[in-house]
This record gives sequence, structure tokens and C-alpha cells, in this order.
Amino acid sequence: MSWLGAGAADRHPVYNPDGLHNGPSRAYVPCRVMPRGSLLLEASLPDQFNQPLDLIEYERHDRFRRSLHMVLGPNGKLWVAIEAGQALSVLSLDLSTWSKDTPIRISYSWDLSKQHAWLGAEHLETGELKTVTGNCAALYEEDLARVLFAVDQTALARDVHCIAFADHIEPLGYSEGIGAGALVETAIGPQSIETLKTGAEIVTSSGTKTRLLAGIVSYMPAIGSLAPLRVRRPFQNLKQTLDLTPRCEILTEGVDAAYLFGVEHVAVKPMHLVPFLPSANRRLGLMSKRYRLVLEEPQPFRVAGISVCAAGHRHDSATHGLTRLAHLPYDSLPRNDTTATMTLLRHEAVALMSPRYL
Repeated sequence: MSWLGAGAADRHPVYNPDGLHNGPSRAYVPCRVMPRGSLLLEASLPDQFNQPLDLIEYERHDRFRRSLHMVLGPNGKLWVAIEAGQALSVLSLDLSTWSKDTPIRISYSWDLSKQHAWLGAEHLETGELKTVTGNCAALYEEDLARVLFAVDQTALARDVHCIAFADHIEPLGYSEGIGAGALVETAIGPQSIETLKTGAEIVTSSGTKTRLLAGIVSYMPAIGSLAPLRVRRPFQNLKQTLDLTPRCEILTEGVDAAYLFGVEHVAVKPMHLVPFLPSANRRLGLMSKRYRLVLEEPQPFRVAGISVCAAGHRHDSATHGLTRLAHLPYDSLPRNDTTATMTLLRHEAVALMSPRYL
């Protein structure tokens, strides 16, 4: 089970039929049906548009007609239509409640053995998930590679920031996190985040202890906003250099935060810190593994001298089985309390960080 191909606006597409963890390859692309898999892409809801936006437009006639269309309508509806011979799969998802210019991650997964497909969308600012299920049609590895490399006049909209596909079903959501080796403060001392066991007592930002419900591990292509950022010590009192995903939330405090926002501490995202830290650069490599903690009390936890926000669920019970938290009972999951910690938008982070580092 591997990611086979990936590309982004800031990175040329790469492909390997044996998996991207083996590095890029110039091997022949097999024309084979993928019995299961996932197609992932990131885009932004257009600010203003009156016509349907074709995120992907692909058609091919080789013995029979094969096509893949992903369209975002001006009414906020996301459509995916896949045709393979006489088989046709059409799914639609209503995103009309999300504001314009919202960054979103779209995931389409399928399983031919079950004749089932899933279309999901993740609001990358809030983590909210929306899904719909339906019947599926066959997808070919060669066709997805042609979409990735824009072969034969394949249309991939400029609004698509990155795209990737895998030969397995990738769970939805909760892929933000911290790279291996990060030392998390526990009741028995610092421990590497990848070695933590369920039930461990984790030290929170307030100094209290709470139980670890589960650790989430995700292995993703290091492209676009999926690529971790390397933040070096001693920024924000860091005791070690960390690899953080761009939207992982870090707590910061001070009189300037209290003055500007009226709260004791706020959360900032590494993607907003890059302009202020020349040493914060994207981690090299095609793949990256990141870890995230689910705590009994969804409070920020201490890691390497800073505090990082824990995961809280942002999906309903109908979506639960498709997410990275599916192995946990839905009723046991802590709710993501958006009022507990204020997460700064980009312009707010700039206003806070500029006097500190410029």
C-alpha cells in the first residue's frame, strides 16, 4: 500500500509504480485497473466565478471510453464523474456553507470489491470534514499518471495546488502533526512522540496531566501544504529542532498577544512563521511521517519546550468510519473546542510576529 504519484505547484510531478517511498522512477506506467485507491488534491474555493470550474478534465478512448471529471460549481457543489466503458460513477458534495477562498483538501477513494466510493472534503482552516458515499467505476493507474503529468491535453486547473494518488484507501482528515523524534513531556519524563503508548499521562500547557487516548500516524507525500516545515531551536523556546506540518497549531503568549487579541495565549501555524524565520524551510524528501495525539482532555500538550494543540474531532458519526479516528469509539472522542484557543489568521500572525522578529 503506497502513494504512487504526486505533484504540486512548487514541485514537478513524480511517479513510481512501486511507491514514492522508493524515490522517483522513470519506469513504464502499467495500464492496469486499480482495485482500490485514493485520489487527493488541494484547491481553494474561488472568490468569484459564474461558470463551473473544472478541477480535473480527462478523457481517453482506448478500446473503450475512460474519463475523469472533477467540477466545482458556482453553487458550491463539488461533482466527481468517472466513466469506464459502461460503468459510471457520479458523486456530489455540498460545500456551499464554506466561505469563498477557503483552502480545501478533496479526497476520492474507491473499492471495486465492495463497489463503493467515498468523496470527502476537508476545510483546511477549521478541520471540518464533509463526505458522501456511492457506487464506483474502475480507475486505471495509467490514467491517473496522465492526469498527474498533464498528458494528452489533460486539463488540471490552475486552482489545484497539489495532487497525489495511492493504491490504498487513505483515511480522511487529521493529517497535521509532528515529525518523529519530538520529545513530548509525560509524567515520567520526555518521550519520543512515536514511542508513546495509549494511557500515557501527557503534560498539558497548564501543567496538569491528561491521559493519551490514541496516537494518529499518517504517511503522506511531502508536497504542497502536505510538506512539513523544519523549525529550528531556539525559536519560541524550542529545545530541539522540529518538523511540523504547515497547519499544526503552536501556542504562543506574551503581553503583545494579550494587548492585540485580549487573551492570554493564541495559536499560530508554522506556515505563517516562515517569513520571520530564515531557518524554517521545507523538509526535503518525497514522503513524510507525522504524529498527532488525541488526549482525554483536548488541551495543548508540551513538546520540546513549546505547546502544541491536540486533536479534537470535527466530523459527525456518519463520517467517523472513514477518518483516521475510526479505530476509536465515536462517543469517546473529545470535541474540538474552537473557543478554547484562538487560532490566528495569516494577517493576525503577521501583526503579532512582525515586532518580535523584524
